[in-house]
Amino acid sequence: MEPLAPGDPASAGPYELVGRLGAGGMGRVYLGRDTAGRQVAVKVVRAELAEERDFRRRFAREVKAARAVDGRYTAAVLGADPDAPTPWLATAYIPGPSLTDHVADHGPMGEGELRRLATGLTHALAAIHAAGLIHRDLKPSNILLAADGPRVIDFGIARAAEASALTRTGATIGSPGYMSPEQIDGRPVQPSSDVFSLGAVLAYAATGRSPFGAGATPALLYRVVHNSPDLAGVPAALLPLITACLDKRPEARPTIPQILATVVPPATVAPTVAEHTGTRVATRTLPAAAPVLSRRRVLAAGGVAAVAVTAAVAAPALLSEVRNRTGMKRGGPRPVNTRQPRVAWKMVTETDTGGVAASVDVDTVFVVRREGDYVLYGLDPTTGAQRWTWTSPTKINGIVEDQGMIFVSAGSRIHAMDGRTGNRAWSARLSTSVFGASSEGVVGWDADADTPTLAFLNRKDGDRRWTYRAGAGADTTGISVSGMVVAFNDHAVAGAVQHLHTVDVTNGHKRWLFTAATALGSPLALGQQVFVGESGSFHSLDASIGTVGWTAPFGQNTAPPVTDLLSVYVIDRSGGTLHALDAVTGVERWKFEGRELRGVWGPVNDTVYLAGSDVVYALAAQTGHPVWSHHATGPQQVVAAKAATVGVVCFTGGIRTLYGLQP
Repeated sequence: MEPLAPGDPASAGPYELVGRLGAGGMGRVYLGRDTAGRQVAVKVVRAELAEERDFRRRFAREVKAARAVDGRYTAAVLGADPDAPTPWLATAYIPGPSLTDHVADHGPMGEGELRRLATGLTHALAAIHAAGLIHRDLKPSNILLAADGPRVIDFGIARAAEASALTRTGATIGSPGYMSPEQIDGRPVQPSSDVFSLGAVLAYAATGRSPFGAGATPALLYRVVHNSPDLAGVPAALLPLITACLDKRPEARPTIPQILATVVPPATVAPTVAEHTGTRVATRTLPAAAPVLSRRRVLAAGGVAAVAVTAAVAAPALLSEVRNRTGMKRGGPRPVNTRQPRVAWKMVTETDTGGVAASVDVDTVFVVRREGDYVLYGLDPTTGAQRWTWTSPTKINGIVEDQGMIFVSAGSRIHAMDGRTGNRAWSARLSTSVFGASSEGVVGWDADADTPTLAFLNRKDGDRRWTYRAGAGADTTGISVSGMVVAFNDHAVAGAVQHLHTVDVTNGHKRWLFTAATALGSPLALGQQVFVGESGSFHSLDASIGTVGWTAPFGQNTAPPVTDLLSVYVIDRSGGTLHALDAVTGVERWKFEGRELRGVWGPVNDTVYLAGSDVVYALAAQTGHPVWSHHATGPQQVVAAKAATVGVVCFTGGIRTLYGLQP
């Protein structure tokens, strides 16, 4: 972000503008704040464009169209005024780098990361197309990588498909190197035009360069229309898909269902530690199939939103049909890899697991030791070397990491710190040991309240934004926080019935209750999904309204699940098995049986880490096949994994020792 420059507006509608985020053909984008301090992205239209009647008409249509898009992978519209002297549009602020910046900083993506990106972008296009729109400018700089998945932004040139006459005779709108040939030629465009752009974006993410090279705009446009793309370096498994997306002929490009069937691998079965086990396919509770041209809700992968799509795009019920039609096969068993990682370093912590956390974003492990006072260490996860320390005279109750920041509960206060340096940003009163964080702030159970009460602290300054009295039945031993809701279990109803209770994270208002007949496991809220298990079933729920997206038969879930953009990884403690369930459909993709499984962590670098009573497993996220295992004394917990070096940091509960593994 850049500071405001002389001449920049101080506000747009009710939003205070605090800095520059970027600029585009329509105007400049600012970081703004609403009256409650919530961050938003505000697009302010250039003055010369605002004077053009045709442009104002286009912009009014853009606002209407953007409001119609229902998707987890797009930035939600929060407000707009097309009729203002200077028109503006406010959307949710998405913290995270653009795909352009991510590739520049970290290099091309591997196959697993590329599949997750493709899954998210495909669901975003499904939502856009379902609203009757074509994006027309999908490119790396218009894709932000948030903690829970990619977001497609900047609908500045999106048009309702039936309104495309506005641009048929005008100048070509789009970005050289990512526009489709038909868009360059001025021909009418269909959703297949966005599929071409998707192929170009995926090629860029896989190789670090545009598939049509660099140079002057006329040369780029010529190559897109006449030359074959340069796809050297694209992972072999995804090369046919990306090649097909970049076909010059719109009708030859794959459809959204075909893309999803390719980027989401078919279900496979992983071997157990001792022997191979068969596949168990989850049954699902789904609504009846939608008729042609009707809308239905589809749960996108990995803690992502429900998107409204027409029958032309991939409803969950169609995914298995598409897989069968395209001939995709189920994987078979592989031999167990017995490779053992080495222990690179150890540190006796004298703390429980509540005093251990980690950040992949800033590549740091955080751990508490009692040395008279309580000392918080920031450690290099590869070597165990000390980076910084922070001392508290009162007991440190817990640590939560979110997007490079850490929030430390010590005594009756929460301290916000930069995970890289340990520098403290703010300190606020909240006595809690059970809390979570999101891009908006910190939520925790207030131990000083006379009844179970949630308190929300603003991420920027620690100001208390809201409190919520949950009632005597609330389970104050657990909480899950997303950008939408705070989820916790509630035992207020007598007997065996339990509730999953959700509160709106932005205002503290009650959202919905999910009622179960048996004991509920720990919930996981992420994006617009909430996952929770009960005895015999595991559910995916819509975070907005609590409706069931799918239900899979299950044993007993008590440990918190984890998710990526493809699967939900959840432990069945009744059978000692880790299950990978398709996040879109609930169908089991693979399972792995281990010894007294305690927790699952990740995925990072396409690897899921699984902790048992005396062993740590590394499993391939796509197949469940073991990569390595490490045997130790006492119950284990995985707390960190480095994507760059595949270094893993674990915690041994019995002797309270933190240690780093190097495979």
